[in-house]
Amino acid sequence: MAKDPVFYIDGEFVLSQEAKISVFDHGLLYGDGIFEGIRIYSGVVFKLDAHLDRLYRSARAMWLTIPLEKAEMKAAVLETLRRNGYQDSYIRLLVTRGKGDLGVNPKKCPKASVVIINVQVEPMHGHGKADGITTIISSIRRQAPDSTSHEIKSLNYLNSVLATIEANRQGVDDAIILDQRGFVAEATGTTLVAVWDGALYAPPLTASILDSITRRFVLEMAEDLGYPVHERDMTPFQLLMAEEVFLCGTMGEITPVRSINDQEIGSKTPGPITEQLIAEYQNRRKDPKNGTPIS
Repeated sequence: MAKDPVFYIDGEFVLSQEAKISVFDHGLLYGDGIFEGIRIYSGVVFKLDAHLDRLYRSARAMWLTIPLEKAEMKAAVLETLRRNGYQDSYIRLLVTRGKGDLGVNPKKCPKASVVIINVQVEPMHGHGKADGITTIISSIRRQAPDSTSHEIKSLNYLNSVLATIEANRQGVDDAIILDQRGFVAEATGTTLVAVWDGALYAPPLTASILDSITRRFVLEMAEDLGYPVHERDMTPFQLLMAEEVFLCGTMGEITPVRSINDQEIGSKTPGPITEQLIAEYQNRRKDPKNGTPIS
C-alpha cells in the first residue's frame, strides 16, 4: 500500500488524510490566492529559487502578505520533501488569502495560509510524448492584461477550465487559447512554441500568458543548441502553418502537438527540433546546477 504523504499546513506537518483548511478560506471561496507547481527529479528540486521568486512577485502584485520569508519558505519545501523521501515527485505550493468571512473583502482575512502538497504524479499528456497530442483553438479567450493578469499565477483557473471542457467535448487532448486581440496566447496549463525554418517562435509575455519558468528554460536551452529564438505575436494561421509545435510547462515538460483543429502539424511528430529539445531537457533537468538538492 502506498504511504500517506506528509503535507505542510501553516507551520505544521500533517498526513494528507488529516490535512484540513477552513471552509471560510478565501482561496476556497473566491480563488483568492497563488500557487506554484514544482518538479523534483532524482532528489533535485528543479528551479526552486525561480519558482519562489515568481511566487513572491505574484503575492506582491495582489497585495498578499506571505507569512514566511523566502528562506523560510524554501526550508519548509525542502523539509516536506525530506519527510516524504520521494526522489521524483511534484510540489504544489499554495498561499491563500486565509480565513475570512463570506464577503470578498481581504481586510477580513488577518493572515494568509501556506499549504505545501507533495505527491508522486504522472506527467501531464504523458501519452503524447511519443506521438504528440491533439488540440483545438478554443472559443474561450484569455483575459485582457488590464483585467485578471496571467502574469500572476493565481488560483483562479476558470478561464482554462472552460477551455478544457471545450476540448473534452470535442474529444481532443488540450485547447490552445487566443488573447483578446486574436493572437495565440497559450494552452490551458502550458505555454506554446512553434518552429519555422529552423527557428523557434513563442508568443510574447504581452499576449496574456504566464511568465513560464519552463518556457524560459526551454528557450534558453534552444539558444544554447544554436537555434534562433523569437518572441513575437503569432496568428492562428501562422500556428497552423508551423513545421513543429510543442507545449511546455512544469507538469508536461515538452509535449509535441500532433494536430490543431484536426489539421496535422508538420510531416512528423515529434519533429526533429522538438525531439532534440526533449532529449536535452531530460539531460538537464536532473543537473544540480538547475535546481536545489533535497539533502
